[in-house]
Amino acid sequence: MQSFMENEEVLYNSAETSPNPTPNSDNLTHDLGDDWIPECDIEKKPIVGQLFPDIDTAFNFYYHYGSTCGFVSRRSTERKNKQNKITRKYFVCSRAGLPEDDKSEDQSIKKRKTTSAKCDCPAKLILASNGNGGFYVKEFTEYHNHSFAGKGTMQFLRCSRSLTEFHKRFIIDAAKLNIGATRAHAIFKSMIGSYENVGATVVDFKNFSRDIKEYIGKHDADILIQKFKDIQASSDNNFRFEYKTDENNHLTQLFWADGVGRRNFEVFGDVISFDATYRTNKYGMVFIPFIGIDNHWKSVTFAAALLEKEDADNYKWACESFKKIFGSSVKCIVTDQDPAMKIAIEECFPGVKHRLCMWHIMKKFPSKLGTLFCAESPFMDKLNNFVWSDHSSTNEFEAGWNDVVSEFGLSDNTWLKEMYSLRSYWVPAFFNDEPMVGLIRTTSRSESSNFYFNHFVQKGDTLSEFYLCFHSAIEKQRNNKGLLNHKDDLMPIPKNKKKIEKDAAEIYTKTMFYKIQEQITASCGDIVMEDMSVVDGVKSLKLKDPFLKNKIFEVNFNLSTHDIDCSCNLYTRVGYLCSHSFLCLSLSGISFIPRQYVNNRWLKRAEERFSTLVLSDVAELNPEEDAKRKKTRDCWFEFQGCISDASGDIEHIDFIHKSLNVVRKHIKNSSNLGDSAPKHNSIGDFIGLQVVDEVTILPPNQSNNKGCRKRIIGAAEKSLGGKKRHKRKCRKCNEFAFHDSRNCTGDS
Repeated sequence: MQSFMENEEVLYNSAETSPNPTPNSDNLTHDLGDDWIPECDIEKKPIVGQLFPDIDTAFNFYYHYGSTCGFVSRRSTERKNKQNKITRKYFVCSRAGLPEDDKSEDQSIKKRKTTSAKCDCPAKLILASNGNGGFYVKEFTEYHNHSFAGKGTMQFLRCSRSLTEFHKRFIIDAAKLNIGATRAHAIFKSMIGSYENVGATVVDFKNFSRDIKEYIGKHDADILIQKFKDIQASSDNNFRFEYKTDENNHLTQLFWADGVGRRNFEVFGDVISFDATYRTNKYGMVFIPFIGIDNHWKSVTFAAALLEKEDADNYKWACESFKKIFGSSVKCIVTDQDPAMKIAIEECFPGVKHRLCMWHIMKKFPSKLGTLFCAESPFMDKLNNFVWSDHSSTNEFEAGWNDVVSEFGLSDNTWLKEMYSLRSYWVPAFFNDEPMVGLIRTTSRSESSNFYFNHFVQKGDTLSEFYLCFHSAIEKQRNNKGLLNHKDDLMPIPKNKKKIEKDAAEIYTKTMFYKIQEQITASCGDIVMEDMSVVDGVKSLKLKDPFLKNKIFEVNFNLSTHDIDCSCNLYTRVGYLCSHSFLCLSLSGISFIPRQYVNNRWLKRAEERFSTLVLSDVAELNPEEDAKRKKTRDCWFEFQGCISDASGDIEHIDFIHKSLNVVRKHIKNSSNLGDSAPKHNSIGDFIGLQVVDEVTILPPNQSNNKGCRKRIIGAAEKSLGGKKRHKRKCRKCNEFAFHDSRNCTGDS
């Protein structure tokens, strides 16, 4: 279709061609009320007597004529005979008619500043029945009384604004990455090249996001539960979930874990960590990811839960659901200082060690003792020597703590007394002989995971949208793990040229090999042997380690069974041998790591080799939609490949452009534009969530947890009396209220 004329002098005919001639003007200025006649190719312009098979075909023709010339057309009135058949149909310019007057007599309601595009434009097309089921043009009024859209404004017309399948898919994919409609529109513009080529405004993008939430509406909980059932039945038979409702059938708790998460837990679930996350959904429900450490020393998500409240009863339910799905093979659970979590863990996991994350506690020191004091005084440096030490005894820690606290006059500090009373829960000196796989000493795994998930979700998400975003985050996490698995196929370059180092490189993941390599390198350093003896086939060494404040460690090595034990307890805590053990092995002529000290959880592809859970091939819930999506992706790859192969050659690019035009015309001519899916069905197909006919589970009630409080009004806003929301008139119910015609619940 040929674009409209850019030159205003060419766009409109002279006064001689207008039914009501207007004076010539050098500056081409026309007053409202003068006649404006657009120019376009004659084959695109309606003519009196032109035949059409039906009304829709006629309207499409007139609509495209308007979009070519720079105005929007719309359907108007019609006449019918006694048999209720249409005998005459009117199409008019969208600016036909007169603006409506606000007849409201309530002067207390603040009126909105609005405009109207209507200016009683006379342009119209009248169809009449030809008696054979078709229609012909009976009358065609060509002239308008207003100017037309020109270059730079054409994209704002309704006829130039339509959300295609590509637009909708892009908006949804962007939302899964926590990219809102406004930013999505800006990114789309950057991809296309200009706002004129986007084909929709930022308001259209926002309206589609609004339509998604409206589509989900009261079916939110039902949609998500049904999706979980569909996943379990057809997509992932290892998927498990639990949920609970209140007496009014509102969803209150939800727990889920897929097959991959369950398989990861089987191998890496000896120590887990979980912490509450807030502001992730519109209901204020608490989001809790259950986290562990995988064989690449990275966080891995086993399961997740949504809870109505962060109290002991809700945490108990989450723990019981965890036990039901995973069993009780956990050795240690790490949390923050939440007392409700402590109660739930003690009741649900009576034999499991509960520890507090050091990072959560240590980050509180500046707020409890003073930021300036902790930053400028040597208090923290001295205290860290005893708190963070893995090799201090309990007596050494207690003496060191009391000395430092007394030195700075903090013996009466209430918070420090409380932390000291909880020392067995968070200070490594009290559990340096327990397996912790490094979880408690590292930067909080749960805190970093919460930060990670918050990049994908936002507080206004429905539960269904939240799960889509959560799934997107999990996909990225697992893709990163796949990349690390791929890198494990590459052999790291050894530093020390030792056979035992090569042995470690062949069996451990790349990340863990570098940690073990540090221990092997340290064993070749300045460790001093204080004493060595052999009694009954057991070699005993006393070693002074200059890297650990010259502390003396004892190593016992059985020459026949290759059992080794070091007083530093590094293997017990994290699952790989220490530098003292590697020195003992070297002195004993052992060039490989004894296999009883090769922990399965740190080996390459550990979850594939050591999990007993057999995963089925994950199938799509909607194969037809998946096939269409894959074909669409292949088309994009082909198109990008053609552009890349053209290498900027203008002839090749021109050939691609002409070929695409031919393909597009063929598609338009062969497709039935009148048959379009209902709006809600279309949204359901795009987001992969379909509403159920009957609501069986109501959405959660609004929770009042941390991060869900009302906004605190500042002093400046208080001085202005705060911002008040004004009522506006709804065109559906004709009432002044806090809604409009799009979300009005009254009768039409």
